[in-house]
Amino acid sequence: MAKRKGYIIEQIADMDNLRCADREAQQGKVKKNRFIRRHNERAEENLLKLREMILNLDFPKPHYTSMIIETDAGKRRNIVKQPYYPWRILHHAIMRVLEPDLYKNYIHDTSACIKGRGLHFGVKRMKMFMRRYPQYTWFFKTDYKSFYESIPHEVIINALKRKYKDERFIKLIEIAILTYDSGQETIDKLENEKEKRRANRLLYQSATG
Repeated sequence: MAKRKGYIIEQIADMDNLRCADREAQQGKVKKNRFIRRHNERAEENLLKLREMILNLDFPKPHYTSMIIETDAGKRRNIVKQPYYPWRILHHAIMRVLEPDLYKNYIHDTSACIKGRGLHFGVKRMKMFMRRYPQYTWFFKTDYKSFYESIPHEVIINALKRKYKDERFIKLIEIAILTYDSGQETIDKLENEKEKRRANRLLYQSATG
């Protein structure tokens, strides 16, 4: 078993890390986000306060807002977000420290939101495999509805505890991310859809059998 890492929270609270996280969090958003502009009027002061929040695990009460967006493919997504300061900066500060460790566990073909591994990377890899293995003419694509909303929080915590021994860092994750609860309604909706699919499958089997 790999040795678990400690002193994670100190790395997250490092001022250089917070300054970089602040810059990353507001890229391309300054002109259209008045909250970022307001933060920038006293950014260094705010970041010092954020550092104290992290080290003391003392944050204001989380405030979540949600909005529905429609993708280019016509798919409707429910986006849940928190205010820019301190939460969005905190999220980036956490990921700046965790990303190198997390990415080591991914296979090379993992893409999505990883820098340099977007849609074009995935398509290029798929074409390469189809040329290398011409006997395979089909590939299987899946999509999990409400995937992130339905992940049990204890699964996330247990996975992090296997990798990190810093209990204060685990508590920080609980405060920063896991205070949001999508509610039993999401789980019930997914269970109902699963039952409908099961019923439709049985109906089809009986009709064709």
